[in-house]
Amino acid sequence: MKVLHPTDIGLILSYKCQCACAHCLYNCGPDWMDWMSTIEVQEALESMQEWDHYFQVHITGGEPFLNYPLLKNAVQHVAKLGIPCYVETNAGWCVREQLVERRFSELRNCGLSTVLISCSPFHAECIPPERTLLGIEKAIQIFGPQHVIVYLADWVQQIAGSDIQHTTPLDHYISLYGEQDAGRLFWNGYSLIPGGRSAYRLGHLVEKHHPERFLNDNCSMEILYARHSHFDLYGNYISGFCGGLRIGSWRNLPQLKVEFSNGRYPPLVKILIENGPYVLFQNAVDAYDYKPVEEGYVGKCHLCVDVRRHLADREKFYELEPGFFYSMI
Repeated sequence: MKVLHPTDIGLILSYKCQCACAHCLYNCGPDWMDWMSTIEVQEALESMQEWDHYFQVHITGGEPFLNYPLLKNAVQHVAKLGIPCYVETNAGWCVREQLVERRFSELRNCGLSTVLISCSPFHAECIPPERTLLGIEKAIQIFGPQHVIVYLADWVQQIAGSDIQHTTPLDHYISLYGEQDAGRLFWNGYSLIPGGRSAYRLGHLVEKHHPERFLNDNCSMEILYARHSHFDLYGNYISGFCGGLRIGSWRNLPQLKVEFSNGRYPPLVKILIENGPYVLFQNAVDAYDYKPVEEGYVGKCHLCVDVRRHLADREKFYELEPGFFYSMI
């Protein structure tokens, strides 16, 4: 396997979103304000040409449809470069049939082939299911069923059988199934990763462990060999699903690839690659007065994020960007 060789690269136009979902890996929400400029979109996409292997791009956020003109411009530029592309959306904007038809049709005409629509109990807590269902229906009509990804499709029937005009709090499932079964439904049914907010908002529904449980777990696969990575609006290259961890700048991708290929990493990233979150935890305890979470951690990603949050509060680290990520947990 080659180092820094992703095949699915996300372009994060903004971390701004109508929702602040409990499972969000990137701590998105309405308090984020910044967006990529059209020039930065072009620069990010053109920097990807450094890779000569096959890859696709997904345009994402946050919620990219909150800045539809920018999204449309990004789709046009991806199509111009001939890169396969899909757009991710939570469908919260799908409030009128004509609006949805017009936007999906425009994006298709701009060269977009595929749409991914999020469907989950976490999104349904913020977005009335009728919007999700409308988005799915119109996307299938305009792009064709083979070009619509519903993540996760298993939840369509569940939300369709609820009060589709209103949101459903997660506590509804806890009341209905009990904490243990609701926890399995959320964590196993959605394959949650305990980074971002999930361990903080949903950790009480799953077993936790002491830091020593992760003693031998490094993050080399997640950082060096991730097939799914992101370029964000601040120039951060985020490998895998490690929100809030900058491994370098996509603005200088050729040099970044050389550095990583030769085993030269930023200090915190080096610890995670070679030793894992447990050693990062030990260093934080010794040098930064980090106190372990008494009830334990959902997984190694929870341990990593909690330690990084503490470090970001104590000192400015190159790797801990965007800084607002740690305020939005």
